[in-house]
Amino acid sequence: MDSAFNMEDSSNQQLFQFSKEPGKNDLRDIVRRKTNCRWKASFPCFYTVPHEVYFWQVTLVEGWHDLDNKDYDCWPLEKPDEYNMMDCGGLEMAWVHKPPETAISGEFFNVTYAVFASDGFYQYAVQNGILPHSNAAAAKEFCEEHECPASWKDANGENCCVHHANIHSCPLAFMGRGGICGPWIPDDGQIFTHTLSTAGKMSQRNWTAKVVLVHVGVTSLIAHIRVGRMQVALEAKTTVLPAVVCGDGFCEEEESCSVCPADCGECPLSADAKIAIALPVCLVCTGFIMTIVWFQYQKQKLLWDESWIIEFTCIKQGAVSNPTSHLDNVLWIATGSMMSAPPASSESNASCITVRSSCTAAANASKKRHFTQTGKYDGRTVAIKKIMKKAFTLSKSIRKEVKQVRELDHPNLCKFIGGCIEIPNVAIVTEYCPKGSLHDVLLNEDIPLNWGFRFSFATDIAQGMAYLHHHKIYHGRLKSNNCVIDDRWVCKIADYGLQLYRKEDSSEGNQQHLIQIYMAPEIHSLLDFEPNSMADVYSYAIILLEIATRSDPMPKDAVPSAECSWCLPLPELISGKAEDSCPCPTDYIELIRKCRKNNPVQRPTFEQIKKMLNKMNPNKVNPVDMMMTLMEKYSKHLEILVSERTQDLMHEKQKTDRLLYSMLPKEVADDLRQGKRAQARSYLSATIFFSDIVGFTQLSSSSTPYQVVDLLNKLYTTFDEIIDNYDVYKVETIGDAYMVVSGVPKENGILHAGEIASMALDLVNVCKTFKIPHKPNTLLKIRAGIHSGAVVAGVVGTKMPRYCLFGDTVNTASRMESTSEALKIQCSSSTYQLLEQIGNYVLICRGNLQVKGKGDMITYWLEGKKACATQKTVPSPSVTLQDSKRASFSLIPGVLQSDPVSSPAY
Repeated sequence: MDSAFNMEDSSNQQLFQFSKEPGKNDLRDIVRRKTNCRWKASFPCFYTVPHEVYFWQVTLVEGWHDLDNKDYDCWPLEKPDEYNMMDCGGLEMAWVHKPPETAISGEFFNVTYAVFASDGFYQYAVQNGILPHSNAAAAKEFCEEHECPASWKDANGENCCVHHANIHSCPLAFMGRGGICGPWIPDDGQIFTHTLSTAGKMSQRNWTAKVVLVHVGVTSLIAHIRVGRMQVALEAKTTVLPAVVCGDGFCEEEESCSVCPADCGECPLSADAKIAIALPVCLVCTGFIMTIVWFQYQKQKLLWDESWIIEFTCIKQGAVSNPTSHLDNVLWIATGSMMSAPPASSESNASCITVRSSCTAAANASKKRHFTQTGKYDGRTVAIKKIMKKAFTLSKSIRKEVKQVRELDHPNLCKFIGGCIEIPNVAIVTEYCPKGSLHDVLLNEDIPLNWGFRFSFATDIAQGMAYLHHHKIYHGRLKSNNCVIDDRWVCKIADYGLQLYRKEDSSEGNQQHLIQIYMAPEIHSLLDFEPNSMADVYSYAIILLEIATRSDPMPKDAVPSAECSWCLPLPELISGKAEDSCPCPTDYIELIRKCRKNNPVQRPTFEQIKKMLNKMNPNKVNPVDMMMTLMEKYSKHLEILVSERTQDLMHEKQKTDRLLYSMLPKEVADDLRQGKRAQARSYLSATIFFSDIVGFTQLSSSSTPYQVVDLLNKLYTTFDEIIDNYDVYKVETIGDAYMVVSGVPKENGILHAGEIASMALDLVNVCKTFKIPHKPNTLLKIRAGIHSGAVVAGVVGTKMPRYCLFGDTVNTASRMESTSEALKIQCSSSTYQLLEQIGNYVLICRGNLQVKGKGDMITYWLEGKKACATQKTVPSPSVTLQDSKRASFSLIPGVLQSDPVSSPAY
């Protein structure tokens, strides 16, 4: 209803409505039209509508229920009035939560009333036609069990028992003489206020509604229901008190200027408040003015600041090795801008470029080498761009250009550092990028560039140019030579801005043929042109072509022609399956064509180019990440190689260790390898074995040297295999002599005698079956001697150091060998005593023997081991069994199959 003002509570229930139609805003008209009551001036009252306040006088009248002094009454549904009330017939209404006696205007409160129908009511309702049913049981079932429609507007006496229930609100002050506020007032919004109607079953009992009263004075609240063809009303009174509303235009007693300035006016400000307000305002204004002044000062200061001016002599120059050139120059030569690099077609382009059409008219101008001049300034390497001018004046316009360039800061722009203004050393000093120019990198076949790198270069240039164009700076000389690459493989734009600074630069004349290639068609005929954004886009198209082909934009067999730049070739790209193939050749070619449109208006801006490149680049990986990926692959491959080489090294080290340990004892070898000096050491008890070949001189005389060497090698190799099973150390072999010791360098108590004895028996037994290679029918005989005693051991010499034994024990052991007999083992009395303590050995006394240097000695023959005997207790600090080691030599002649004696290692 467009012409009605609606007030609703938080649950979107419509509480009351006021007409807002023109001509109906007068409250007297509302009262007469809504209640059909007369107006009488008796006492003043206030009626408040949002944004409107009304004053009137009304007469208080009685309500309808005063007719018979009952709280609720019943009427027929048709034409109810104060004269035709009817008996309720057992239908009762009562307040559960009665309205409050007083309420504040505009505040919500809930009321609950109960409706109860006795069994007699249904009989009464059927008899009097209130309910359209044939009997009381059907009427009761209908009222208590039948579901009503979801919307109360669809409910009526035929489909719902309580088909209407709501709360009416009648301000009694509005009623005229004889007027009665009763349930016959319609619920279509034409009364002052009522709650939203509901419908339901009789079994619901309790009915709750939210009420808000706005009219000041006594208000009659009527709970009104309709059952069949009868309606019932329950009445209560509430006194509505005026609410203190800030903004109603009246300054109440409870209000003040500090609480409600809208009604009572603003409170006058105190002096402190005025100061507290004025001081911050003054400070803010002063700060704002000072900020503007400061910015203006900084602009002027930056304009006249000359800290960017560099004296050419302050740039340290010197020779530096250049991987691209071998020129010995006094200036540092960088890898950038090698314009004379020969064009090359790399294999990486084969999958992406198939046909490269060439112009019929081409130029073959002489090409010269141009290197970027570099130097050291302020501790870092800088690039120096020499400007060949006959005169230079630092004007205000040039200062503005320099100020504008100094304020630029973008990762894809080569940073401006300063400039030299002294003739003839006028120069521009910029950031140095060690990878050289994009032109050089593209032509270098040794640098693998996949399309991830190429898209990255194209995107970097587009971003840098978009930044320049955003600051109203147009390049005018954009080409691959002044797009440089830093050590992080980021492409940066150089030679931008400073148009007046570079003006009349004669060095650009040498590159005029190259400039023509990158120049847009619309400015070819202009002698003096102003750079613009669309000309830069055209130059960018040529760079895209170079990136795709990795070749010089000007063919090698070019012929000088003004039309050469008008018919530059476009690559025909294919999407091959190789890793370096272009991922989106069609889009890439289309971008080049758009950038090379003859009509400058049809060329895209660099912001649009950036978006196109982002769609083309599927990976969107920056060069550093790509380099890191390559490094990770290389690192993994390198780890595998290092692991393999480490294993090979360990094998070789083990071989070296085995060879070293075979020449020296392990402890001594480790000390020597660590640079320590090997100290000689004395041993209180050790057993030494000596042996030689009987008749070796005669055997050698009848054999060739090779046969003698072969014999000794085979014999001593057999001996070496046997002694590996015992706790012994081979000292040396001299000719046919074989010397072994036990108890040195590792002490083993008294077990050294048993170790040497068992080993000697094995060596003698193996000789019985040994075959001389060149005389297989000749029996090889050795004689052996054993002696036990104290020795001193140490390393002798630094060249081919030897581990040697010293002492009388060595001499005595040698005498035991020299006085022995073939295939026998002679041992001294000291060894005999140790073997007796160990047990299990068969020794026969030989008797007294005259020994040179020793006199008479009692010696013994070691015959073998006892076949079955119990092992005696050996007073040794540690005993370890070696039966498992000796098992491998059980098949060697001289070694018993069942060895009852164990020879532990100490």
